[in-house]
Amino acid sequence: MRRLSTIPRLAIIVSLLPLLLASMVVLTPAAPVASAQETEADADGDDPGDGSGDVGDNEAAAAAGTDPSGQSSREPTYTAAPLPTVQIDGVAWGQLVVGDVVYVVGNFNNARPAGARAGQQEVPRSNILAYDLNTGKLIEDFAPTLNGAGRSLALSEDGKTLYVAGEFDRVNDEWHSRLAAFDISQGHGTLISSFQPVFSTTVKDIAVAGDTLYVGGYFTKVNNQQRTRLAALKASTGELLDWTASAEGPNAQVYAIEVSPDHSKVVIGGSFSTVNGSSKPGYGMALLSASTGEVLPMPVNDTVRTAGEKAAIFDIAVDEDGFYGTAYSAVGRLDEANLEGSFKADWNGNLVWLEPCHGDTYGIAPTKDTVYTVGHAHSCETIYGFPNMPEVRKDGQHPLYVRAMAFTNSPDITIRHQGVVDGYQDWSTSGLKSPTIIGWYPDLEAGKVTKMSQAAYKVDVTDKYVLMVGEFIEADGKVQQGIVRYPRRAGQPTLPPEGKAETLGAKAEVTTSGSVKVSFTATWDRDDPTLTYSLYRDNETTPVATEKISDTRWALTSHTLEDTGCPAGEHTYRLVVSDPSGNTITAQTSSITVSKDAKNAGNAKNADKKAGKDGDKQADDVERADDSEADGEGD
Repeated sequence: MRRLSTIPRLAIIVSLLPLLLASMVVLTPAAPVASAQETEADADGDDPGDGSGDVGDNEAAAAAGTDPSGQSSREPTYTAAPLPTVQIDGVAWGQLVVGDVVYVVGNFNNARPAGARAGQQEVPRSNILAYDLNTGKLIEDFAPTLNGAGRSLALSEDGKTLYVAGEFDRVNDEWHSRLAAFDISQGHGTLISSFQPVFSTTVKDIAVAGDTLYVGGYFTKVNNQQRTRLAALKASTGELLDWTASAEGPNAQVYAIEVSPDHSKVVIGGSFSTVNGSSKPGYGMALLSASTGEVLPMPVNDTVRTAGEKAAIFDIAVDEDGFYGTAYSAVGRLDEANLEGSFKADWNGNLVWLEPCHGDTYGIAPTKDTVYTVGHAHSCETIYGFPNMPEVRKDGQHPLYVRAMAFTNSPDITIRHQGVVDGYQDWSTSGLKSPTIIGWYPDLEAGKVTKMSQAAYKVDVTDKYVLMVGEFIEADGKVQQGIVRYPRRAGQPTLPPEGKAETLGAKAEVTTSGSVKVSFTATWDRDDPTLTYSLYRDNETTPVATEKISDTRWALTSHTLEDTGCPAGEHTYRLVVSDPSGNTITAQTSSITVSKDAKNAGNAKNADKKAGKDGDKQADDVERADDSEADGEGD
């Protein structure tokens, strides 16, 4: 088809242009503009907590060629606000939840109520106690005595027997060498006198699978037979089984032992350098046959090499998908120890993700979508998190130590290169993946019971609570020694935003357009990654501007909110920072005067801008109409 000339049609359009433009101004509604929070909600989707993943943030960043934010936008499932819980006067090494009862073992002599200072309202408890999961109160009718530290606990599969391991050799003045059992079928616990296996020295951890009790520690003999740091017993009687495996090396100890859900494999972690003579796998960790004790393939041990006299895989946790480990090191030599942080591997021993935040990591507890850790992380720069930075505590200024953290349970981030620091592995050369930090930062004050100045050593998660034990002396600035609970956030208060009014630095100024801009520095929150900033004029109750901001602790930036409708006269402004629970910080600006001249000039300027924008839009519409007409005449 031949193309017709467009000249006559253009003439007609030009002649009708004034009428056309007038009708557009009257009839065309303004297009809705999505707010920042709407856009964010659409991007994230529904987030019910631990039932959904959160890898979208980092995938989007990678697609855009930008760096990940370093912190997930996901709202933490639990608060960082500690609940009142029974306390101890020493250090707790292990805990176990059985129904609504929490058993705790460690090295302590007394318990006291929540809020009580050391030496006040104490009742005797010798290295073991039990408390109510929901109230946090001490259970009074469970008070056995261990004459040495308790290290770990385990429960029989029928839920009737509680096993306790540690450094003791007497329980209630009866001979029980480093391992004892309690009948909890009819109460909180009655010592089973007939259960009396004998270990030559400390048992560090235990795990139950069927009628088998797997044991790891520092011992070399069990029931007077040779067993080097590992053994298996008949759980019902304490009889030594034929299962044999040995962990050896300088200061070799097995700190953690767990069994796969199908009972086919045993995974161990510790300071040993060989298992059954093998160091690869067998250096700091090993995967063993649950029936024979033989070493199974474990490719993760090709990557994570942490063991020795001053380094170890300290904790192991398991679920259906695989096992999780934590690592600490005081070596400073990569040929001996290359990881401070945590990792996840599948049940074939393949590495899934690795979290290399510098700083010892002690305990770990996974859920489907979140992993909780405790230790003293001080640099997560390689996964876009916080760098080494100072912090002022009650004992003075020193490096920031993050004592408890949460991560997504997914390989979200490619670990980046941030310079080679002496004693730390450069993980970026391997293209390894890390989870994303979740904005959950409980505040714990380190204790000095062990002389190591640490906080929590173990963490566990239930449907209702995150539970921690250790040697900390305060939680969120309140006296809380050795034991603490954090509730699921539904219906529970969260911690308020950090800082005070003066730290926001709110300052108002009149712009050349006659509006008022209030500049400020954003703050952060220990259990809410996104805060709402609302600007109020004078004593008004409706904000003139609102913005949601997700600045992190390590990247607080300057922002502005603008009052575009401010009338001439003298005004003051309130900047209110709020979290989803309604906690607030309010900053007041100095008074500021908006002159009539500035306002009139601003109104005129805005009118000119609007006219210019309208004219540009009308011209564009005409051009598009012309193009469309022309296109319609072609082939």
